[in-house]
Amino acid sequence: MNRFVTRYIRTLPDLSNKIVLDIPCGDGRASYEFEKKGATVKAFDMFPEFMQLKTINAEYADLSKTLPLKDNSVDYIICQEGIEHVSDQLKVLQEFNRVLKKEGLLLLTTPNYSHLRARLSRFIFESDYWKRMPPSEIDSIWFSENDSTNIYFGHLFMVGVQKLQTLSTITGFTVTKRIKTDIRNTSFVLGILLYPLLFVLSYLCYFLYRKENENVAQEQKDKVFKERIKLNLAPETLFGRNTFWILKKELSNEETVAKLKSLMYVGIVPNT
Repeated sequence: MNRFVTRYIRTLPDLSNKIVLDIPCGDGRASYEFEKKGATVKAFDMFPEFMQLKTINAEYADLSKTLPLKDNSVDYIICQEGIEHVSDQLKVLQEFNRVLKKEGLLLLTTPNYSHLRARLSRFIFESDYWKRMPPSEIDSIWFSENDSTNIYFGHLFMVGVQKLQTLSTITGFTVTKRIKTDIRNTSFVLGILLYPLLFVLSYLCYFLYRKENENVAQEQKDKVFKERIKLNLAPETLFGRNTFWILKKELSNEETVAKLKSLMYVGIVPNT
């Protein structure tokens, strides 16, 4: 994924006077590119000793806990291959919202759990790859220090694009761009065979479900459901090896909660 992230960062304008949060920073590849753009980089990781750059001092932080940063204090966040290691992904995105300035950007990458090969593999054995056993206690712990209770889990919390879209929306983010990554050849072949069926079933699901949730305006439901069909049938979803989204903070956590509550009560007539 690093070459796709690098390519995108290099398209950004000069970032002097901008602050970037890199978590998990790993060996510092993304930090290096942001630093070259003139940004001030705050790098964090559960294992900061992995950082290879001499110009950036990586610090300890756990992605699953409160970040050691003030509210509305960073302009960009890069979270590369990190969210699939954390169980409470809603909290992660809420924390990103908290520390990110209004209209700041989140660069988020994660293994694509929604491409066709992964979907078929989950049908067979609840694994993202049919040759691989499902996650277990044997191979789900990647790192742990002897003198600490901290555990860095492996790909135990993979997230599909539909769930990621929902998590992003209910934490105040809007997806501004979905970047194509490498193609899974097996998924591409499956797509040729299965796309007509996927297309028909996706729209059948839409027509059967669009009358549910009567408290929400039909126009709003149709808009959301059609966007989800488009996401379900997108080439980036069906064939991509990784998910790489650029998200913009549109609303604060508090504003997002208020918006969600307003959706819940549309059309409901209070008892008198």
